Amino acid sequence: MNRRLLVAGLIGIAFAAAAYALMAPAPESTSRPNVAVAVELSPAERGSLVTRRRFAGNLEPAAEFQVAPKVGGQILEVLVDIGDSVARGDIVTRLDDAEFQQSVAQARAELAVAEARLQEAVSAANLATRRLDRIERLEARGVASASELDDASGEAQAQQATVAVTRAQRDQAEAALNSAEVRLGYTRVRADWPGEDETRLVGERMVDAGDTVAANTPLLSIVDIDQLRAVIEVPQSLYGGLAVGDPAQILPPGRPDSEALKARISRISPRFDPESRRTRVELIVDNQDRRLAAGMFVQVGLESRRVEDALIVPRAALVNRQGRQGVFTVAPDADSARFVAVEVALESDDRAALRGVESLDGPVVVLGQDQLTDGAAITRAGQAQRS
Repeated sequence: MNRRLLVAGLIGIAFAAAAYALMAPAPESTSRPNVAVAVELSPAERGSLVTRRRFAGNLEPAAEFQVAPKVGGQILEVLVDIGDSVARGDIVTRLDDAEFQQSVAQARAELAVAEARLQEAVSAANLATRRLDRIERLEARGVASASELDDASGEAQAQQATVAVTRAQRDQAEAALNSAEVRLGYTRVRADWPGEDETRLVGERMVDAGDTVAANTPLLSIVDIDQLRAVIEVPQSLYGGLAVGDPAQILPPGRPDSEALKARISRISPRFDPESRRTRVELIVDNQDRRLAAGMFVQVGLESRRVEDALIVPRAALVNRQGRQGVFTVAPDADSARFVAVEVALESDDRAALRGVESLDGPVVVLGQDQLTDGAAITRAGQAQRS
């Protein structure tokens, strides 16, 4: 019995030893290789950094002129079409002028009648004046009576009055002719806009030949797109920081940020919409190269914050280590990275401006920094240069 107990105890001890051997941790290696981390570098640079808020807006022509006739009639010919260049004063549309030609002919005939009547009245007045002179001489010699002198004087005065009336009628007929000729000229509709620009483009055509239009009916839209006006609406929070002349950017859809166009604020409305609590802001953008067109949808970037003369690094270089924000720098002849704690003053797009940092020992790590610790060995995979 004792022998069986002894054998069972020995077997238990053997199993326990085997289990301990299986569960015991492996001995630690006496040395651990220091593997270099492949990194990419980018230099820090000194300059200014701007943050912008973007707003959706529409482009409008800087100036637009609606061509409309001053008289009604049937359109005989439209001489321009959309996209055509028009010089100030060019005839762009012709109306049927038969009726107006007839009015001119009638006014010219009435003027001729008035001229003839005036000449007749002047002749009669001259005769009356000569008769009065003769009666006055005869009356002075006692040959003519006082009553004859009175009659001659009255006749002369009456004839002078007739001359004045017929001269006024002649002037009236002449004015009627001038008016008829002016109205005839209105059948040749001109693009005559105010301003200094001598040429514009046809932006819209509203009529065709054969249409009958009333006076002041828009026929064509003539636009100036050498400069365009971008219109946006901004909230109250930005209103106090905006001023006429402030710089801005215009970015048409589908174009990268690098192709943003320079603009400036030209007008700021002093009134907010009571429902949206936004106000209208207009910006002017140069369009001499005609890359933009009126009616386009654009993104407008307005400056919200700016930092001048700051040390700027790529945002990708920023890391957090033990609750501190910083960057890893690499001295030009070093094979290890050093963690430098920094304070960020402003971030915009892919760059960050640092506060209170004059310089860094070398370029910053922009790829591979997630695997780095202070003093970690590195190998340079390439150094990206910023343009």
